[in-house]
Amino acid sequence: MSDKDKTFLIGELAAATGVTVRTLQHYDKIGLLPTSGRTEGGRRYYTEEDMLSLEQIIFYKSLGLSLQEIRDKVVNRPSLSQIEQILHAQEVALYKKIEDAHAGIAAIEACRTAIASGNYPSWQLLTGFIETLKNSNLMDWRQYAFKDAQMSVFSKRFENEQDAFDLYHTWRVLALKAATLAKSGVSPDDPAAQAMAEDWRKMTADVTQGDPDRIHAFAQVQADRSAWPEGDRDLMEASQPFIDLAVKRYLEHRSQKQK
Repeated sequence: MSDKDKTFLIGELAAATGVTVRTLQHYDKIGLLPTSGRTEGGRRYYTEEDMLSLEQIIFYKSLGLSLQEIRDKVVNRPSLSQIEQILHAQEVALYKKIEDAHAGIAAIEACRTAIASGNYPSWQLLTGFIETLKNSNLMDWRQYAFKDAQMSVFSKRFENEQDAFDLYHTWRVLALKAATLAKSGVSPDDPAAQAMAEDWRKMTADVTQGDPDRIHAFAQVQADRSAWPEGDRDLMEASQPFIDLAVKRYLEHRSQKQK
């Protein structure tokens, strides 16, 4: 018997793949992974092809796809191009979950910033922005019409997607902190505001590194805010005035210390 013709009893398949017999019985019952036949003794068996299907089921389930989605999209032997579409769709879904988590973390940090200034956070503002940010994420920037010169600059600065995500999340946290402080009526001179301003300066310095082309490219995007994804545009408009004031005071304080 060739490997292709090899068969497995349910217990053997369970041991080989790490799933339980009960799980395999459930998959059989719902039509996700039916058994291929029965032995002469009446015992159900699986084939090598069934094992391959099960490995795919386990993989896609680990990515967060539901059994219904797997049954509809995967078990019908999708082509390589269809597999790519499945993976892309799930990648987008997972990034969305990551973005939602980061929106919550940004709100928590904004709350702590308000508390550090001796103020209660603006619950309404934070709740509104959490919902707004969950509906706007870095993937939306793919629709933004970057100019060729900007893309050239940004591709050199962001060698991979993780670099872009790190900057994006840092920006969101600081902008939400600034919007919260502004809403709470905190002075730009407040230590919490100055800590935010220092982090903002560090972020911009890290991004541009004093390079004129980078500074110009980011300034162009900043000036084109009307074309931004809605959530990010709203957050920037709510935070920018306070950021400008806090950074101005930060630079003045630092200049005075250097004298």
